[in-house]
This record gives sequence, C-alpha cells and structure tokens, in this order.
Amino acid sequence: MAAVLAAVLLTAAPPDRLTAQDSQFSVRGLGVPGRWESVRARTAAGAFGPFDPRSSVADVSLADALQLTATAVEATTYRRAEIGGTQDDLRSSRFPFMGLAGPVTRRVVVGGGFATYLDRTYSIVTRDSQMLRGAYASYTDRIGNDGAVADLRFAAAARLASWIAIGAGAHILSGSSRQTAQRVYDDTTFLGTTQTAVVRYDGFGISGSVALDPVRSVRIVGYARSDNRLRTRLGDAETDRTDLPTTLGAALRWSPSPSARVAGTAVWRSWSDAGGFNTTSWSAGAEVGAGPTPLRFGVRGGQLPFGPGTAAPTELGVTLGAGKGFSGNRALVDFGLERLVRKGGGLTETAWTVLVGLTIRP
Repeated sequence: MAAVLAAVLLTAAPPDRLTAQDSQFSVRGLGVPGRWESVRARTAAGAFGPFDPRSSVADVSLADALQLTATAVEATTYRRAEIGGTQDDLRSSRFPFMGLAGPVTRRVVVGGGFATYLDRTYSIVTRDSQMLRGAYASYTDRIGNDGAVADLRFAAAARLASWIAIGAGAHILSGSSRQTAQRVYDDTTFLGTTQTAVVRYDGFGISGSVALDPVRSVRIVGYARSDNRLRTRLGDAETDRTDLPTTLGAALRWSPSPSARVAGTAVWRSWSDAGGFNTTSWSAGAEVGAGPTPLRFGVRGGQLPFGPGTAAPTELGVTLGAGKGFSGNRALVDFGLERLVRKGGGLTETAWTVLVGLTIRP
C-alpha cells in the first residue's frame, strides 16, 4: 500500500525537497487539526470563537444568532518550510469553514455546517540510490497525500435565563485522501513503481457548552467535546481505527464599553489517545469599534499533536483584521491576516494566511 511505502521512505532518509501545499506537520500522525472559527473570530486569534455564533467552537454561542445567518470562509496561505538545510515555499487555498444558524423559537436556536477537522495534504520528494546489477542506481521518490477529514455539525442552543445559556451538538466526521508513492530511476532502463490508494475516514462526536453572564459586561463559557474514533477504510476493508481526543475549553470575554471587547481562551485536547501529544492552546484578542468597520487583533500559541520530534511542536501566531457591513449589516465582509510560526523536531514552518469571510443575514 502507498501508506506503507511512504512510512518506510520517510524513516529511511530526510526529504531533499518539500513540495507540500499544506503544513509539513501533517506528514506524521493523523494530520493538522483545523480551526473551527469564522474570520471574525480568527482575526482576533480565536479568542472570540467560543462567543461567536458564526463559529463552531462552542455550541452555546448559537444562542446569540437572533436571525438567520449564513457564513463562509476562504483562506489562502503562503508557507515556508525549512528542515535539514532544505527550504521550500508553498501555497494553498482552502474553504475551511461554512455555517448556517437561525432561531426556531424565541429562546432556541439551531445551526449546522462543516469545518476542517484534520488536514493531511502534502507531497515530498527524496533522492537516493540503491545497488542494482552490481552498480548504484539513482532514483527519485515522490510521496503524496491529498485529503482531509471534515466535521459536519448539527447543534442547538437555548437561553434559559438572561444570565445563562446552554448548547449541545452532534458531529459526523467524514473524509477521504488519495495516497500516492512513486519511484522513478534516472536510468530509464530500470522499471519504476507507482502505487495509489483512496482511503476513506469516518467518525462521530458530541459536544456541550454553557455560558454564564455574572455581570452585564462579562461572559464566561465552558465547553467540552468527545470524539469517539476515526475509522480508516480502503475499499470495503477497515484498515485502522484510532481513538480521537477529548476537548476541554474555557473562555472569558469582557466588554468594558459598547465599542470595546477583549477575550481570552484556553483549550486542552487529549491527542495522546490518537498516538500524539496532548496539547494546550491559548489565545487573547480584542475587537474595537461598534460601527460597521470594527478592528480586530490578537495573539495565540500552543502545541501541535503530531510532528517529527520527541516533543510536541509549538506554534505562535499574531492576527489583524477588520470587517465591513453593507445593507444595514445584512451582508458582512470580514478580512484579515494571520502570521504563524511552527517549530518542532528540526522543522520550522512560517506562514502568512489571508482570510476573507462572507456573512449573509437575509
């Protein structure tokens, strides 16, 4: 199988060239976790994610979706990866998030949508040689994986009183990837090999959250999520089954005035259940402006669950963004820029991501 050959080649020698479109930290393990955030939340470094009804971080945030709301996100990333003296510039464009929410009664709101749960898209080129017919034959190996696991969410939230709301959701995990492993010899008299496989994934999860307003200017959110397992299928055969993490998070938002909001979030995930590293992530951000063009900025940090080293890779990011409302805020365009640095196991990855979000409130 292509996955087996890829694993052998990755452990045999370091890559001579990294031609991946997405993060090189997706090569090991299950991949890189996605961000379940709208552009509004992401340009404040994710700090407002648990409070944002356009995001899917905490289901209880749906309680603030007082009218039908549809949101979509586009992200274009310019990435540089460096490992073992090799450097490559990479580019990718994705639509990582889409959501729809609206009230069904005065106190109950339902919503749904999809987000990237795990991304694993890469292509690695290595050069080596082996002894054939009494002489060394040089060859090029190309190992690739193109795919992801998506999170399809169905959720509801209810405001029980002016100071408390609750939310719950169900998550269907589904996706596929095309794996390719190819060996081409410089000497065309030697026969090369190519293997491909289409692998499919499925899983399930549940989530719950609560929001408390102890005073008018402060909101506290606690949320939890449990995903059961990720099943891998090749054709009709189950080839692997991996436990997925439990997520625990808490967030605090303070609104000292109608034109200023600050928030902070901390999240822990038990990725060791999936053979990775347990991770702790944090973010802090602010939104300034009560009009149709708010300014947002923030900083985030933490760890990644998978990487080439013996310790969890780290990441640090800063963000800046703004928004613009049209037609009485029935149409909202959010845009921003994210700078991210990831390090681990001798691999350093830096990235600029351009974010554009569109929200419609018909």
